Amino acid sequence: MRDGLVLYIGEKNISSWSMRAYVALAAKGLDFEERTIPLREDKDRSRRRRVSPTGRVPVLHHGAIVVPDSLAIIEYLEETFPPPAHPALWPADRAERARARWLAAAMHSGFMKLREGMSFNLCFLPQPPQPPAEALAEAADLLSLWEENPPPKTARGPFLCGEFGAADVMFAPAIVRLTSFRVPTGKAPRAAAYMEAVLAHPAVKRWMDPARALPPAATY
Repeated sequence: MRDGLVLYIGEKNISSWSMRAYVALAAKGLDFEERTIPLREDKDRSRRRRVSPTGRVPVLHHGAIVVPDSLAIIEYLEETFPPPAHPALWPADRAERARARWLAAAMHSGFMKLREGMSFNLCFLPQPPQPPAEALAEAADLLSLWEENPPPKTARGPFLCGEFGAADVMFAPAIVRLTSFRVPTGKAPRAAAYMEAVLAHPAVKRWMDPARALPPAATY
């Protein structure tokens, strides 16, 4: 396997955190081996603890280097496989890079009610349940964040920083949630166009197409 990259993930229709690391690797154009640890069969985390110091997925193995956590994996990939040899995940401009980082961090550490009330596995059911009010309120906050923080006018592309990058990677699972739970976007047309662009990106589709082909999991 080129580059010796191995990514341990959960099921594609369950593990939203795994999706982020996978999409980052795909967006970088890197060859890697994926190894799935079924979360429904690893309730005590024993299998995950064998490969991850946190007992969680995703975790990236690159030779002797072990990197858990999706955001840390993004940073590692950018340092190890930098542009121009590989597509950039962070903008080259310092100000735009800082903007991309706070956007990514906002998703990494926030929107907990949205995550809980719109569980990723439920996104693949034929008819997801009605989400609680707290989740819908955070979904509205997220739409406002995208609507009110457009990329600079000089940026090229439909994504948060023009070209697809780390911030978009971090928000991709939330976009799946908002779309699957049919959150209204009528008052946020820019955000709606952004969500559509992310779902159409090849790196995102590379995860979502097989995720949709799996048997839905109402619980795990």
